[in-house]
Amino acid sequence: MREIDTPPSNPLSSDIRFLGNLLGTVISEQETDIAFELVEQVRAAAKARRSGHPEASQTLQTMIDNLSLPAQQILIKAFSNYFQLINIAEDQSRIRVLRERELLGTINETIDGAVADLQAAGLDAAAMRALLDRVCLRLVMTAHPSEAKRQEVLIKIRHIAEQIEERDKRAMLPREQRQLKTSLLEEIEELWQTRPTRSWRPKVADEVDFGLYFISTAVMDVVVDIYEDVRFALESWYPDDDWSELPQLLQYASWMGGDRDGNPNVTPAETLRTLERLRAEAKRVYLAEIAVLQEHLTHSMYEVPVSDALLEVVAAHKTPERARDEVYRHMMGLIYDRLAADAYQTHHDLLADLELVEDSLRGHRGLRFADGMLRRLVQKVKLFGLHLLPVDVREDARLHAAALNELFAYFGEAANYADLPEADKQALLSQELAKRRPLFPHETRGLSAATARVIETWRMVGYAHRRYGPEVIDSYIASMSTAPSDVLAMLLMAREVGIDNDVDLVPLFETIEDLENAPKVMTVLYQHPVYRQHLAARNMRQQIMLGYSDSNKDGGYMASNWHLYKAQETLAAVCAEHNVTMELFHGRGGSIGRGGGPTNRAILAQPPGTMQGRIRVTEQGEVIAYRYSNAAIARRHLQQVMNAVLLASGPNTQSEVPAAWREAMDEVTALATRAYRSFVYETPGFLDYWREGTPINELAQMPIGSRPAKRRAGGFESVRAIPWAFSWMQSRAIIPSWFGVGSGFEDFCMAGVDGLALLQTMYREWPFFRALIENVELDVAKADMGIAALYASLVTDAELRERIFAQIDAEHERACQQICRITGQSDLLERSAALKTSIDRRNPYIDPLNFIQVALLRQLRSMTPGEPEYDAHLNAVLATVNGIAAGMKTTG
Repeated sequence: MREIDTPPSNPLSSDIRFLGNLLGTVISEQETDIAFELVEQVRAAAKARRSGHPEASQTLQTMIDNLSLPAQQILIKAFSNYFQLINIAEDQSRIRVLRERELLGTINETIDGAVADLQAAGLDAAAMRALLDRVCLRLVMTAHPSEAKRQEVLIKIRHIAEQIEERDKRAMLPREQRQLKTSLLEEIEELWQTRPTRSWRPKVADEVDFGLYFISTAVMDVVVDIYEDVRFALESWYPDDDWSELPQLLQYASWMGGDRDGNPNVTPAETLRTLERLRAEAKRVYLAEIAVLQEHLTHSMYEVPVSDALLEVVAAHKTPERARDEVYRHMMGLIYDRLAADAYQTHHDLLADLELVEDSLRGHRGLRFADGMLRRLVQKVKLFGLHLLPVDVREDARLHAAALNELFAYFGEAANYADLPEADKQALLSQELAKRRPLFPHETRGLSAATARVIETWRMVGYAHRRYGPEVIDSYIASMSTAPSDVLAMLLMAREVGIDNDVDLVPLFETIEDLENAPKVMTVLYQHPVYRQHLAARNMRQQIMLGYSDSNKDGGYMASNWHLYKAQETLAAVCAEHNVTMELFHGRGGSIGRGGGPTNRAILAQPPGTMQGRIRVTEQGEVIAYRYSNAAIARRHLQQVMNAVLLASGPNTQSEVPAAWREAMDEVTALATRAYRSFVYETPGFLDYWREGTPINELAQMPIGSRPAKRRAGGFESVRAIPWAFSWMQSRAIIPSWFGVGSGFEDFCMAGVDGLALLQTMYREWPFFRALIENVELDVAKADMGIAALYASLVTDAELRERIFAQIDAEHERACQQICRITGQSDLLERSAALKTSIDRRNPYIDPLNFIQVALLRQLRSMTPGEPEYDAHLNAVLATVNGIAAGMKTTG
């Protein structure tokens, strides 16, 4: 695909043209020049459509409708791979800009900038140290089924990106340019011949390996870099203090292999295998680095002595002649052998040996090496241990309740626990917590499979603690928590297996109603004497998880964000009243409709006083690949997030939110929620429109995750928020992100004389409201009603099609108008030139994939499942899903 009509006016254009030409070469080689010409014709028609040519849309549709399936498949591959390459070029452009800004000293949102601001705000060294002691950001990688790219494809993309980065960093000789071009053509040829989507649904182990790929290839080293950045900033702004030892400021954890909510494939045995796989990967990484250190530590006793402590340890082992001279090297060999043989019980034992070497080097003129390669390894072991990552366990609170219902009936404690009033449930759980008899029967064969599995899961956690230590699973999360009994149930089961003092019990509040009730739930728990004992064992710290996806699906974008904001405020007040340190866990998704958007801005937009130092945030789906495929992008992401965490944890600089602003948000949210729920939940035929006018049914057959599309059997309420958002992203309507926003703002402004002026003031002066508007603005800009209308044509009922699409189109227009009025722009993204340019650049190339997907869906739905022709068309549809996701840079 040659970019012959776009002159390389800047480095980004040059990279896109360079990579596009290489892809064009591969297409010609693999599929003949005729195929390449077809790609160019479709591309030209799509660009003409975007330019406003009156007949271009019909020309494009006719052209694609008349193509054979093999020809359509060539187009899918061409445009999908083009987006992979565009993404690489845009990432490299971002890195280039960041390097230029860093060189000029104009880069913002950095760790150094945060430390400088805090010092300027009056924090002395002691206050800064106290702040660091209470700060901890944990980023939790999840296995939600929203990553459409295969790991094998991600690896190839990484190789291409590394070569483009190398090309950018230095002037290349002609022979080096030839070698680079040859190597890139080889990688692109591999991409062309690699199936973009899996032909099988991944197992839990595949998802674990996906996460491990990013942890071992990017995260571990980048996190060590971040600690060095923190240390450098502190030494720069507080030069009179020693900052060599830092507390744990940044951690990672994983739900992969531990999140069993609605996923029957995550069994207790799978979680144990996950823990073993994580330990094996940690050992592999450390062994490789120890081997490198062993090659470098050739320091001779004839040149410089070593510590007596080190000599004593080495002397306790059989020492060859050479080792008596190169003691450090021999010691690293001993460490290697011990680690390889799993002789270290804990990471503290490994650290003790490494620090023995480090102390000797520091005491005998080896300071550079001690502060270089060795310190990086020591830092990694401190941060990642032998377990690599903690694995969170998550289960549906309703399954816990069902298990207790069966167990209490089994023991004759209650005939029907599930139907008891909440107060009676709490009383029964309190009585049970006071008893000494076991709750779980020794044998589970007489129980239902679901109850047996709940028991086996808790017993697995207890076993993991005994075998590996409590750090391997330190959080147990109950999704769909609605009442104090849901958390007391966890406490009872944790006590049953002996881990109630060693694990955080985390309620997850997901729906709008649950967010509103959350403060009352926590108040009851904080006043419960036995739960209070649990909190004391956990240093009076309570994790509370907030769900963004389901609250959005429940009430729309405005309702989700405003209720989350208010829940944080009231939860913080409740925690303060009961002397509990609150640690919020934000269950943010990749798309705007699931809580996506820049993490750092979301942290800074939290209510004043709610950020108490410790915070957890999920890194979901395609977000993992976009943030961690490139080390430089990953480092920038963590710089921005740590900047926000430090500033938000420092002295409160936000003024109290004016009552008029809060009242305005209440009114706008009520209006927007009414518009959203009226459309999604009350419009006759809406679900039929969704099923026919998006690829939701086909997405359910896409092997991109081990988790089913539904938590359980049932209707719309049981559908997961991820496929809900994914399907609308594919059709380019993206209604979960914005529907109701336009009506909410328009009705509010019409109801009062100064409504618009008030909203404009809120946008200028309130970080929360500004982030709210800027996030929704992006997805409103990405939404395309012309393409959405194309998908609407799939709806067979003409009256239903026209009625519902008219509502979508009108609401989108309202959202565009109201956002522009509030922000003072004449067009969306007017002040975000780079984002606007990226969307405009991509649209003519995403459009053909949407046209092809619609044509394929129409054909597919007229076929009988199971036939070879059906399977071929389904595979082609799923390939378009991958391409559109790459073009949109999100799945949903």
